Amino acid sequence: MLEKVLFTVDFSPFTDNLLGCAEELASVGMTEMVLLHVIDAKPYADYGDHANPAVAGLEKEANEALDRLIEKMGMTSFLVKKMVKTGNPALLIVDTAREENVSFIFMGAHGKGFINRLILGSVSEKVIKLSDRPVMIQQCRTKGDADNLACENACNLLLEHVLIASDFSKYADKIEPSLKEFTTTFCAPITLLHVQEGGRSTWGWDAQYREEKRRTKQNMQKMRELATSLEPYCRKVRVSFVKGNPGILIPKIADEIGASLIIIGAFGHRTTGILLGGVAEKVVRESERPVLILKV
Repeated sequence: MLEKVLFTVDFSPFTDNLLGCAEELASVGMTEMVLLHVIDAKPYADYGDHANPAVAGLEKEANEALDRLIEKMGMTSFLVKKMVKTGNPALLIVDTAREENVSFIFMGAHGKGFINRLILGSVSEKVIKLSDRPVMIQQCRTKGDADNLACENACNLLLEHVLIASDFSKYADKIEPSLKEFTTTFCAPITLLHVQEGGRSTWGWDAQYREEKRRTKQNMQKMRELATSLEPYCRKVRVSFVKGNPGILIPKIADEIGASLIIIGAFGHRTTGILLGGVAEKVVRESERPVLILKV
Protein backbone atom coordinates (compact mmCIF):
# COMPACT_ATOMS: atom_id res chain seq x y z
CA MET A 1 0.00 0.00 0.00
CA LEU A 2 2.94 2.34 0.54
CA GLU A 3 4.93 1.65 -2.62
CA LYS A 4 4.24 4.90 -4.49
CA VAL A 5 3.28 8.15 -2.77
CA LEU A 6 2.26 11.50 -4.24
CA PHE A 7 3.65 14.41 -2.23
CA THR A 8 2.05 17.78 -3.00
CA VAL A 9 4.51 20.65 -2.72
CA ASP A 10 3.62 24.34 -2.25
CA PHE A 11 7.15 25.63 -1.46
CA SER A 12 6.03 26.99 1.91
CA PRO A 13 8.38 26.67 4.91
CA PHE A 14 6.38 23.56 5.79
CA THR A 15 7.53 21.74 2.63
CA ASP A 16 10.93 20.77 4.05
CA ASN A 17 9.23 19.38 7.14
CA LEU A 18 6.91 17.23 5.05
CA LEU A 19 9.75 15.81 3.01
CA GLY A 20 11.29 14.70 6.30
CA CYS A 21 8.55 12.06 6.35
CA ALA A 22 9.90 10.40 3.20
CA GLU A 23 12.62 8.28 4.76
CA GLU A 24 10.23 6.91 7.37
CA LEU A 25 7.73 5.97 4.68
CA ALA A 26 10.56 4.37 2.70
CA SER A 27 11.42 2.24 5.74
CA VAL A 28 7.94 0.70 5.56
CA GLY A 29 7.78 0.12 1.84
CA MET A 30 7.75 3.33 -0.22
CA THR A 31 9.85 2.81 -3.36
CA GLU A 32 8.83 5.87 -5.39
CA MET A 33 7.90 9.46 -4.53
CA VAL A 34 6.09 11.75 -6.95
CA LEU A 35 6.69 15.42 -6.13
CA LEU A 36 3.88 17.52 -7.58
CA HIS A 37 3.55 21.29 -7.63
CA VAL A 38 0.38 22.76 -9.12
CA ILE A 39 0.19 26.36 -10.28
CA ASP A 40 -3.33 27.66 -9.81
CA ALA A 41 -4.44 28.78 -13.28
CA LYS A 42 -7.30 30.94 -12.03
CA PRO A 43 -5.30 34.19 -11.61
CA TYR A 44 -3.87 33.72 -15.14
CA ALA A 45 -7.07 32.80 -16.99
CA ASP A 46 -7.76 36.15 -18.65
CA TYR A 47 -5.93 35.46 -21.92
CA GLY A 48 -8.72 33.48 -23.64
CA ASP A 49 -7.28 30.82 -25.92
CA HIS A 50 -3.75 32.12 -25.48
CA ALA A 51 -1.49 31.03 -22.65
CA ASN A 52 -0.57 33.72 -20.17
CA PRO A 53 3.17 34.35 -20.67
CA ALA A 54 3.62 34.59 -16.91
CA VAL A 55 2.72 30.90 -16.51
CA ALA A 56 5.77 29.70 -18.46
CA GLY A 57 8.00 31.65 -16.09
CA LEU A 58 6.24 30.24 -13.04
CA GLU A 59 6.57 26.69 -14.38
CA LYS A 60 10.29 27.20 -14.98
CA GLU A 61 10.75 28.56 -11.43
CA ALA A 62 8.77 25.66 -9.98
CA ASN A 63 10.86 23.07 -11.83
CA GLU A 64 14.04 24.70 -10.56
CA ALA A 65 12.68 24.79 -7.01
CA LEU A 66 11.80 21.08 -7.22
CA ASP A 67 15.33 20.35 -8.43
CA ARG A 68 16.69 22.14 -5.36
CA LEU A 69 14.41 20.15 -3.07
CA ILE A 70 15.54 16.88 -4.64
CA GLU A 71 19.18 17.92 -4.34
CA LYS A 72 18.63 18.87 -0.70
CA MET A 73 17.19 15.42 -0.01
CA GLY A 74 20.44 13.86 -1.22
CA MET A 75 20.78 10.16 -1.87
CA THR A 76 17.55 8.30 -1.20
CA SER A 77 16.50 4.66 -1.11
CA PHE A 78 13.55 5.44 -3.38
CA LEU A 79 12.96 6.92 -6.82
CA VAL A 80 11.91 10.58 -7.05
CA LYS A 81 9.80 11.92 -9.90
CA LYS A 82 9.00 15.63 -10.22
CA MET A 83 5.97 17.16 -11.91
CA VAL A 84 4.74 20.73 -12.44
CA LYS A 85 1.19 21.30 -13.69
CA THR A 86 -1.04 24.32 -14.21
CA GLY A 87 -4.78 24.29 -13.64
CA ASN A 88 -7.24 23.57 -10.86
CA PRO A 89 -5.06 22.37 -7.95
CA ALA A 90 -7.50 19.93 -6.34
CA LEU A 91 -8.57 18.34 -9.62
CA LEU A 92 -5.01 18.03 -10.90
CA ILE A 93 -3.81 16.44 -7.64
CA VAL A 94 -6.61 13.86 -7.77
CA ASP A 95 -6.14 13.18 -11.49
CA THR A 96 -2.36 12.86 -11.15
CA ALA A 97 -2.78 10.41 -8.27
CA ARG A 98 -4.97 8.25 -10.47
CA GLU A 99 -2.76 8.56 -13.58
CA GLU A 100 0.38 7.69 -11.61
CA ASN A 101 -1.52 4.98 -9.69
CA VAL A 102 -0.09 6.11 -6.38
CA SER A 103 -0.78 4.31 -3.12
CA PHE A 104 -1.93 7.49 -1.42
CA ILE A 105 -1.71 11.27 -1.51
CA PHE A 106 0.39 13.04 1.14
CA MET A 107 -0.60 16.66 1.77
CA GLY A 108 0.35 19.33 4.24
CA ALA A 109 -2.13 21.66 5.86
CA HIS A 110 -1.00 24.83 7.58
CA GLY A 111 -2.19 25.02 11.15
CA LYS A 112 -4.68 27.43 12.64
CA GLY A 113 -1.95 29.97 13.37
CA PHE A 114 -1.36 30.46 9.65
CA ILE A 115 -4.75 32.02 8.98
CA ASN A 116 -3.70 33.90 5.84
CA ARG A 117 -2.29 30.74 4.28
CA LEU A 118 -4.83 28.22 5.48
CA ILE A 119 -5.14 25.29 3.06
CA LEU A 120 -7.77 23.28 4.87
CA GLY A 121 -11.18 24.33 3.65
CA SER A 122 -9.84 24.75 0.13
CA VAL A 123 -7.39 22.48 -1.69
CA SER A 124 -6.86 19.79 0.95
CA GLU A 125 -10.54 19.55 1.75
CA LYS A 126 -11.47 19.25 -1.93
CA VAL A 127 -8.85 16.57 -2.50
CA ILE A 128 -10.22 14.52 0.40
CA LYS A 129 -13.71 14.71 -1.10
CA LEU A 130 -12.71 14.01 -4.70
CA SER A 131 -9.96 11.42 -4.31
CA ASP A 132 -10.66 7.77 -5.05
CA ARG A 133 -7.70 6.65 -2.93
CA PRO A 134 -6.31 7.28 0.56
CA VAL A 135 -5.25 10.79 1.54
CA MET A 136 -2.88 11.61 4.39
CA ILE A 137 -3.14 15.11 5.86
CA GLN A 138 -0.23 16.33 7.96
CA GLN A 139 -1.05 19.42 9.97
CA CYS A 140 1.59 22.03 10.62
CA ARG A 141 1.98 22.26 14.40
CA THR A 142 2.70 25.92 15.02
CA LYS A 143 5.22 27.30 17.44
CA GLY A 144 6.33 30.82 18.26
CA ASP A 145 4.31 34.00 18.78
CA ALA A 146 1.81 35.57 16.43
CA ASP A 147 4.47 37.66 14.67
CA ASN A 148 6.97 34.85 14.23
CA LEU A 149 5.13 31.59 13.64
CA ALA A 150 6.97 28.51 12.43
CA CYS A 151 6.17 24.84 11.87
CA GLU A 152 7.46 22.16 14.16
CA ASN A 153 8.93 19.05 12.56
CA ALA A 154 6.09 17.29 10.77
CA CYS A 155 7.23 13.70 11.14
CA ASN A 156 8.15 12.34 14.51
CA LEU A 157 7.90 8.56 14.32
CA LEU A 158 4.79 8.64 12.17
CA LEU A 159 4.03 4.97 12.76
CA GLU A 160 4.98 4.75 16.42
CA HIS A 161 1.41 4.41 17.78
CA VAL A 162 -1.53 4.29 15.37
CA LEU A 163 -5.09 5.16 16.37
CA ILE A 164 -7.69 3.51 14.13
CA ALA A 165 -11.18 4.98 14.47
CA SER A 166 -14.11 2.97 13.11
CA ASP A 167 -17.88 3.29 13.36
CA PHE A 168 -18.40 -0.34 12.23
CA SER A 169 -21.03 0.66 9.69
CA LYS A 170 -21.43 -1.08 6.35
CA TYR A 171 -19.14 1.61 4.90
CA ALA A 172 -16.46 1.03 7.52
CA ASP A 173 -16.53 -2.70 6.75
CA LYS A 174 -15.46 -1.87 3.20
CA ILE A 175 -12.18 -0.28 4.32
CA GLU A 176 -11.14 -3.32 6.34
CA PRO A 177 -9.11 -4.87 3.45
CA SER A 178 -7.21 -1.57 2.99
CA LEU A 179 -6.71 -1.34 6.73
CA LYS A 180 -5.20 -4.81 6.94
CA GLU A 181 -3.04 -4.12 3.89
CA PHE A 182 -1.72 -0.98 5.56
CA THR A 183 -1.00 -2.62 8.92
CA THR A 184 0.97 -5.42 7.29
CA THR A 185 3.56 -2.85 6.18
CA PHE A 186 4.64 -1.85 9.68
CA CYS A 187 4.84 -3.25 13.17
CA ALA A 188 3.50 -0.79 15.72
CA PRO A 189 1.08 -0.66 18.65
CA ILE A 190 -2.48 0.08 17.56
CA THR A 191 -5.41 1.54 19.47
CA LEU A 192 -8.71 0.54 17.92
CA LEU A 193 -11.31 3.16 18.85
CA HIS A 194 -15.06 3.22 18.46
CA VAL A 195 -17.00 6.31 19.50
CA GLN A 196 -20.69 5.47 19.62
CA GLU A 197 -23.14 8.28 19.14
CA GLY A 198 -26.65 8.16 20.54
CA GLY A 199 -28.63 8.96 23.61
CA ARG A 200 -31.95 8.37 25.26
CA SER A 201 -34.94 10.41 24.19
CA THR A 202 -37.98 11.33 26.23
CA TRP A 203 -40.23 9.08 24.16
CA GLY A 204 -39.80 5.35 23.58
CA TRP A 205 -37.15 5.28 26.30
CA ASP A 206 -37.26 1.51 26.82
CA ALA A 207 -37.17 0.69 23.12
CA GLN A 208 -34.29 3.11 22.46
CA TYR A 209 -32.37 1.84 25.47
CA ARG A 210 -32.69 -1.74 24.22
CA GLU A 211 -31.62 -0.73 20.72
CA GLU A 212 -28.62 1.20 22.06
CA LYS A 213 -27.65 -1.76 24.22
CA ARG A 214 -27.93 -4.09 21.21
CA ARG A 215 -25.75 -1.79 19.06
CA THR A 216 -23.18 -1.52 21.82
CA LYS A 217 -22.90 -5.29 22.14
CA GLN A 218 -22.73 -5.74 18.37
CA ASN A 219 -20.05 -3.08 17.91
CA MET A 220 -17.93 -4.37 20.78
CA GLN A 221 -18.00 -7.83 19.17
CA LYS A 222 -16.92 -6.32 15.84
CA MET A 223 -14.10 -4.47 17.61
CA ARG A 224 -12.81 -7.68 19.16
CA GLU A 225 -12.95 -9.45 15.80
CA LEU A 226 -11.06 -6.65 14.06
CA ALA A 227 -8.48 -6.52 16.85
CA THR A 228 -7.92 -10.27 16.53
CA SER A 229 -7.46 -9.95 12.77
CA LEU A 230 -4.88 -7.15 13.19
CA GLU A 231 -2.85 -8.72 16.00
CA PRO A 232 -0.69 -10.93 13.74
CA TYR A 233 0.71 -7.75 12.13
CA CYS A 234 0.98 -5.48 15.17
CA ARG A 235 2.96 -5.57 18.39
CA LYS A 236 -0.14 -4.77 20.41
CA VAL A 237 -3.78 -3.98 19.69
CA ARG A 238 -5.69 -2.09 22.38
CA VAL A 239 -9.46 -1.70 22.18
CA SER A 240 -11.23 1.45 23.37
CA PHE A 241 -15.00 2.01 23.37
CA VAL A 242 -16.52 5.35 24.36
CA LYS A 243 -19.76 7.27 23.81
CA GLY A 244 -20.06 10.83 22.61
CA ASN A 245 -19.31 13.03 19.61
CA PRO A 246 -16.79 11.21 17.33
CA GLY A 247 -15.52 14.37 15.62
CA ILE A 248 -14.54 15.83 18.99
CA LEU A 249 -13.50 12.71 20.88
CA ILE A 250 -11.28 11.09 18.24
CA PRO A 251 -8.72 13.98 18.16
CA LYS A 252 -9.01 14.38 21.96
CA ILE A 253 -8.26 10.70 22.63
CA ALA A 254 -5.45 10.77 20.05
CA ASP A 255 -3.84 13.56 22.09
CA GLU A 256 -4.38 11.72 25.37
CA ILE A 257 -2.70 8.49 24.22
CA GLY A 258 0.02 10.26 22.22
CA ALA A 259 -1.04 8.74 18.89
CA SER A 260 1.39 9.39 16.06
CA LEU A 261 -1.22 8.85 13.34
CA ILE A 262 -5.02 8.69 13.13
CA ILE A 263 -6.63 6.40 10.53
CA ILE A 264 -10.28 6.92 9.68
CA GLY A 265 -12.59 5.82 6.88
CA ALA A 266 -14.64 8.02 4.56
CA PHE A 267 -16.86 7.36 1.59
CA GLY A 268 -17.56 9.38 -1.54
CA HIS A 269 -15.36 10.66 -4.35
CA ARG A 270 -16.00 12.93 -7.31
CA THR A 271 -19.54 11.62 -7.88
CA THR A 272 -20.74 12.31 -4.34
CA GLY A 273 -18.13 14.43 -2.56
CA ILE A 274 -19.53 13.29 0.77
CA LEU A 275 -17.47 12.37 3.81
CA LEU A 276 -18.70 9.62 6.08
CA GLY A 277 -21.13 11.38 8.41
CA GLY A 278 -18.90 14.45 8.40
CA VAL A 279 -16.76 12.76 11.05
CA ALA A 280 -13.64 12.45 8.90
CA GLU A 281 -13.87 16.10 7.90
CA LYS A 282 -14.28 17.16 11.52
CA VAL A 283 -11.32 15.04 12.65
CA VAL A 284 -9.07 16.49 9.94
CA ARG A 285 -10.04 20.00 10.94
CA GLU A 286 -9.58 19.48 14.68
CA SER A 287 -6.53 17.22 14.84
CA GLU A 288 -2.97 18.51 15.04
CA ARG A 289 -1.80 14.97 14.33
CA PRO A 290 -1.48 13.33 10.90
CA VAL A 291 -4.74 11.83 9.63
CA LEU A 292 -4.92 9.08 7.00
CA ILE A 293 -8.34 8.91 5.35
CA LEU A 294 -9.08 5.53 3.76
CA LYS A 295 -11.66 5.91 1.01
CA VAL A 296 -14.59 3.56 0.40
